[in-house]
Amino acid sequence: MTRLVIAAALVAALASPAAAQVAGTYSGTTADGNNVSFTVGTDPNTGNLALTSASVSISALCSDGSTFNTGWGFGFSPLPDISHHKVTSDGGGPYLTTDFSLTFSADGQSATGTIYEAVPTLTPVGPKPKKALFCSSAQQSMGLTLQSGSDKPKALNNGGEMYYRGAPR
Repeated sequence: MTRLVIAAALVAALASPAAAQVAGTYSGTTADGNNVSFTVGTDPNTGNLALTSASVSISALCSDGSTFNTGWGFGFSPLPDISHHKVTSDGGGPYLTTDFSLTFSADGQSATGTIYEAVPTLTPVGPKPKKALFCSSAQQSMGLTLQSGSDKPKALNNGGEMYYRGAPR
């Protein structure tokens, strides 16, 4: 009888589906200490869970040796769907390129990955800049945790801008 109960429990455990991805806001930091946040929601076109928005703080080394600190908030179009607990995005627009990959934990409570960002800026800052600079962060690791009861991303370190990739919204 004991063997039958153990066998039944083992079969039930093996037949259970893996923990589903969890919708919500995942916030954390990059290796250089900047805030990063990704919001997971449902893609209305596919019905799958996908990244719906993000906010990133950036410390980027510029072509003249200076460091440009900025922050951005953006949405995605099309939405990058999460498949097998993984999602990647490599793209951007004329003002920001953010390439990242995320792997969510099996229980959906955290995620780890890498991120790279590139931005242009004008110098000197003011009414009559003289030139544009190219600035980029190193590709670096990041770690995020699902925020309980919160659907708002963590505040940006360095101000913020809103830009939607792809088609205008």
